[in-house]
Amino acid sequence: MLLLAVPALSQEFSAELARQKPQNLATTKVFVSGDKVRFEVSGPKSAYSIINTAQRTSTMVLTDSKSYVVSPAGHVSASYPLFHIDDAENACQTWEKSVDSPGSCKKVGDDTVNGRSAVKYTGATENGDTGTAWVDSKLHFVIKWEGEKSAAEMKNIQEGPQDAKLFEVPSDYQKLDTAAAHKSTPKKKMVKPLPQKPAPPQ
Repeated sequence: MLLLAVPALSQEFSAELARQKPQNLATTKVFVSGDKVRFEVSGPKSAYSIINTAQRTSTMVLTDSKSYVVSPAGHVSASYPLFHIDDAENACQTWEKSVDSPGSCKKVGDDTVNGRSAVKYTGATENGDTGTAWVDSKLHFVIKWEGEKSAAEMKNIQEGPQDAKLFEVPSDYQKLDTAAAHKSTPKKKMVKPLPQKPAPPQ
């Protein structure tokens, strides 16, 4: 909910995004290469999304059907959890420029998250929701956050070059428009409950 920006960075790393709130959510694999971020959620259906922070576009890739959907340029708003920060020591300034109603932001100071040097911030939105975020001092990336409704952190961070193919759609995949994507999603059938028999008289 806070500290979301779009910088020109060249950091490359992979990590696992573990969520504590809401509970029972699958761990998400994250791959970062400059202004491109890939989110890969484990589950029964294979799919992943690619975010281009420079163009502010999002591509949802559906591997089961070999298809994908691309959002229009500029469609990804500052409220999308991109986690990039221009300057880890001055994240509040970046946050205030990235959204229309930023609320409040305060730098707490240096901290450590899973052995990594980070800068801790607290903030609040105009509706009163509060949260805390930790920005990795080297990666310029939010690696942990805690809010009233959500909490998560990056684990098993591995710095190093990422395969360019991770951020590309396979050439044999079919591009769908938004309407076609909705039609291709199977609708759940409503099952009417069976009428209950009246209890026998006592």
